Amino acid sequence: MTTPISVPAHETGVIRVFSLSMTDAEAKALRDDPDAKNAVLGCNVNKDFVEIFPIADLDDIGLLGYLTLGNGVPAQELVPDRSKLEKLSGWVLIVFSQAFGGQPATLAPQPALTLIGTYGEARTDWRATQTVTAEAAKPFTAPPETVKKKPSDAAMSGRIATLALIVMFALTGLVIWIAG
Repeated sequence: MTTPISVPAHETGVIRVFSLSMTDAEAKALRDDPDAKNAVLGCNVNKDFVEIFPIADLDDIGLLGYLTLGNGVPAQELVPDRSKLEKLSGWVLIVFSQAFGGQPATLAPQPALTLIGTYGEARTDWRATQTVTAEAAKPFTAPPETVKKKPSDAAMSGRIATLALIVMFALTGLVIWIAG
């Protein structure tokens, strides 16, 4: 029996890497059976956030590259386990924090799973301050508002003529109506 692994509520940005001690056929069956993932982890998880694959599928990038480049794990976080990760072969199972849906959980992995490491994704430090020195960031650098130009005399004459025709049409209609 392996040691249970506690997952706190609302955990985000954590990746757990397990090696699988099983045959290719068993690993493929595990990958293709959603219920088997729950059984092997000893916990109900969202299967969309559990990956099972052979390390050989990663070709030249390798597991280290997959974790750093593909999943945003800082390289310095992998340094303690670097030799372990480089020597791994066969199949791996990766569980992302989203698999727990923000709920607390306790993983009770079967003996065929060996926890290689738990790693955090790189996060943005929103508290960091940086002075923006770009010209566009300075106050009052927006382009001036466009000023509506005054209508030309020809446009004004056309509007007055149209208004005069409407008034004449209304008066003519009124005269015909009174006479009728």
